[in-house]
This record gives sequence, structure tokens and C-alpha cells, in this order.
Amino acid sequence: MGKVRIVTDSNAYLSPEVLAKYQIEVIPHRLKIGASLVEETPDFSADSLFAKLQEAQANGVNRLPDVHAADINTILDVYQRLGKESEQIVSIHMSSELSPMWQQARRAAEMLKGRYTIRVIDSLSTSYGLGLLVEQAAIAAEKGASISEIARITNGSVPHLYVALFAESLNYLERSARLGPSQSVLGTMLGIKAMLMMEDGKLSPLEKVQTRDEVVEKLHEFVIEFANVEKVGIMSHAYDQTQEALTARLHETLPHVPVAHVAFPASLAAYLGPNMVGVVVYEGAY
Repeated sequence: MGKVRIVTDSNAYLSPEVLAKYQIEVIPHRLKIGASLVEETPDFSADSLFAKLQEAQANGVNRLPDVHAADINTILDVYQRLGKESEQIVSIHMSSELSPMWQQARRAAEMLKGRYTIRVIDSLSTSYGLGLLVEQAAIAAEKGASISEIARITNGSVPHLYVALFAESLNYLERSARLGPSQSVLGTMLGIKAMLMMEDGKLSPLEKVQTRDEVVEKLHEFVIEFANVEKVGIMSHAYDQTQEALTARLHETLPHVPVAHVAFPASLAAYLGPNMVGVVVYEGAY
């Protein structure tokens, strides 16, 4: 049998070149928007999500979007197709606190137990962080690493990923980050932006600021507090100037650290809403 195959989901930030080079398989999330279920494809962006949501609201549906896993048969089909080339698969997914994909993938792996060896890993991260884990696993597989070695490398990297985000749409955060309705209403009236961190895969509110200059300062402070920053990804939506200002600050402070500008995936936008900016930091070993 061939090398270990790597599978992920559509929340992962991966370039087309990396996907093609390492033959990474991507399983799409499904997004419930109004009465519709829409697959998260590379062409279905956060802007696409919010446009669909506006259509639903115009038709009287005011529910926030939900993130759904792929149908179990879709995941089984992927595993069985890849199993014809390799009986060993590592499947790495968006934080199980935000997406049901990890749980669905585990179900599929259990159903195929005895036919294939499938390791399903919870990234406890999102977007750029998830993509880094997947690319790291794919590089190891390309070099001939065993499934156990790849799982060890991936699980070892999970605690080195850190995520901080600012979001303005506080009504989304009532659901995803446990902000109370009174906090949300008051914050919206005052123009407050909530700072969130991912802790054990969950979005947790940390503090609040009011200006975009403060957002740049807080995110810059968050990144530079780590002693051995290897990579940084910046996500933004309607925060282009803030993203540019933060990038400039990071280039000054950490001139040798690559800073990537990352698309805001629809499967994360469903939790944060529009108008956000955030960073994912990968801290290497000492």
C-alpha cells in the first residue's frame, strides 16, 4: 500500500498548491442558512455566507447560520476511496467545540474499523492553525512517516497553536462565546469590539475595546508575548486597514517571522459574524 493519506475539512486554510502537491483530501462542511444547506467550497466565502443570510432575512428568517458536518456517507465514501490506495489515513479537523465534523469523522472511522487504520484528530483550532497541522502531516507522510509518527507530530503541535480574535457582531457571540444578551446589546450600542481567545478549542471572551487602533495594539501584544513565534496568520473581514497596520507592526517587531493574510472561512464566520480580525500564532519548540 502507498503512503499515509491526509484528510481535512473545508475550514482549513490551505493553498491550492499545497493541496495538489500532497493530494490532501478536503471534506466540505455544510452551512444551514435559513432553510438551505450549502456546501462550503473554495468559492463559498464569508461574503457568500452573509449574502445568503441577507436573502434569508429578507424572507423573514432571522436565525443565525449553523455549521453542519458532511453526511456520514460522504465521509465513508472518501475514506473508502482513499483506502484503495492506502489503508492508513490521518483525518484532521476543525475544533470539535465549533464543528461536528470531528465527531462525524470518528463515527465513520469506527464503522470502517478492521478494514482501514484511520486516526481522527481534533485540531482544537481553526483556519490557518488547522491548515498548518494538515500541511505538517502531509509533509511527514510524503517523507514516508508512519501513521503513528504523523499522529504524534500532529498531536504534539496542537498545543503550540494560539488564536485571538476581535469581532463586532456581538449577537453572534451570545451563542458561540457565551456572551450574555445584556452584554451583547450594551456592547453593540457602545460600538464595543470583543476580544476572544481559543482555549481548548472553545471561543472565550477575554476583554473589550472600542477603537480599531486598540485592536491593532492588543493583537500585536498577543503575538509578541510568545518567545519563539515561527508563523503568524491574520484573518480579517471589513478590517483591511487594521490588517495592514497589524502586519506592518509585526514586520517591525518580528522581521524574520512570516505573516500570512488568510481568507475568513464561512465555517468560522458562522460563529463570529461580519467585521472581524484575528491572528493565529504558531510557536515552535524551544
